[in-house]
Amino acid sequence: MIRRTLLRLAAIVVLTGATFASPAQTIDLNRIFSIGRDAVTAVAGVSEQEERSMGREIAGRMLGAAPLVNDAGLQAYVNRVGRWVAVQSERPDLPWRFAVIDTPSINAFAAPGGYVMLTRGLYEILDNEAQLAGVLGHEIAHVVRRHHVTVMQKSAALSAGAQLAQRDNRSALINNMIGTGAEVFARGLDKSAEYEADAIGVVLAARAGYNPFGLVDVLHKLAARGSADGSLALLFKTHPLPGDRLDQLGAALTPVLATLPSGRELDIRRVAESAGPMRSARPLPADGARGLADQPPKGGSGIGIDPAQLLRGIFGR
Repeated sequence: MIRRTLLRLAAIVVLTGATFASPAQTIDLNRIFSIGRDAVTAVAGVSEQEERSMGREIAGRMLGAAPLVNDAGLQAYVNRVGRWVAVQSERPDLPWRFAVIDTPSINAFAAPGGYVMLTRGLYEILDNEAQLAGVLGHEIAHVVRRHHVTVMQKSAALSAGAQLAQRDNRSALINNMIGTGAEVFARGLDKSAEYEADAIGVVLAARAGYNPFGLVDVLHKLAARGSADGSLALLFKTHPLPGDRLDQLGAALTPVLATLPSGRELDIRRVAESAGPMRSARPLPADGARGLADQPPKGGSGIGIDPAQLLRGIFGR
């Protein structure tokens, strides 16, 4: 009952445009981020500039594991839809970038700072633009609420040896967070973050003029495929079951149904035939973030894993 009430409030808050400002936080960067209270404080201490930098690096590593679909018109179209949905959010001024990556798995990902990617496998099961807007709205909500930043910061602050490295070096903390990004995508967020992103995503799509039930339709598609579908393996591992998400979403939206418009369900732009079939060979990490950002990523993770290898595993490469 408490969760249901909170989700209802979240939907109403986003619908009305209300925001809650948190008190200013003062972080002493020369002191160690200790386990517990200080780790939580550190989450609030990540600046927007640092968030964008982390997102650019993580997006580049994603594109090293799975390249963009070779269809410039499609990429431009998804960016138009995504940016229109994003400007309805509480963080319209982020440098939002959207992309479809060439892998048959069915999933979507958000990196800090406004980077959103969905897989070609997911894109090709969508029927209309309202469904695309719902999926992108869900990922936009993760960025707006800084869900991944929170998890990455806590993971980096609590990792073995991280406290010593971060005592006098802010960049060590940021690099460590970037390195944990791949692990976060493999592990997933907690259920409450996914439920909140669903509720917010529906309302953002409605604000943008789309049928707000596009995301609901997509969740029904995923439920119908079931966990036996190999293309859904990661999504089912890292997200609540579609049926549970539908239950939570219904509870959140029922009080505001009368205020939600019917919205548009425009035809979706299909992948061009010239783009060819989905790639099956492992791509070379050649272009990094060039497909999404003006500058390629630089630097390493600073932790003892190979994020590129882990991401290739996530994308089934």
